[in-house]
Amino acid sequence: MTDLHVVPLDDVVAHDTSVSGECVCGPTDQPVKREDGSVTWVAVHHSLDGRETRAH
Repeated sequence: MTDLHVVPLDDVVAHDTSVSGECVCGPTDQPVKREDGSVTWVAVHHSLDGRETRAH
């Protein structure tokens, strides 16, 4: 189960962060170690507007 979501702001689609939903961007679940040694999961959502490929 994913505890947290990182979602691109102002993307061309609304990202689904519900427990039962499946986002169209195909988010990647990544483990994150907490200070107490336990592990939580973060869903990293991908933008669909191409911002990663644009020149700055």
